[in-house]
Amino acid sequence: MNQMPLEITNFFLAMQAGPSGLGLLQEMFSDDAIYEEPFSGQSGPHRGPKAIAAAFDSSRTEAFNDAVITLGDVTVQDAVITVSWTCISEAIPGGRGSGKNEFQIRDGQICSLKTTLDMEGS
Repeated sequence: MNQMPLEITNFFLAMQAGPSGLGLLQEMFSDDAIYEEPFSGQSGPHRGPKAIAAAFDSSRTEAFNDAVITLGDVTVQDAVITVSWTCISEAIPGGRGSGKNEFQIRDGQICSLKTTLDMEGS
């Protein structure tokens, strides 16, 4: 059985906390952390806690404050922890989205996060 590390549980709790969770999110990332995401259209990853927190902040809308994130399967392979999720929010086209987050943890902090979206028909 694969168990989710506390750092990742806390990440998802901070995500659901809305704007009040932004400072907590920033503290969860190591100084050299990298975040890759499909939301901003940025071609490269966000680097460092401040840039990562700014990416989360800019992708949030007030409508996302109602988000309910449900976690699915957790798999651990080598140093990568993959968590599938579903998000229900008025901010998402159609009201629902899903994807996966691939985390790497070092010394109690997230040092790498890659978010991918599940696309219809893929």
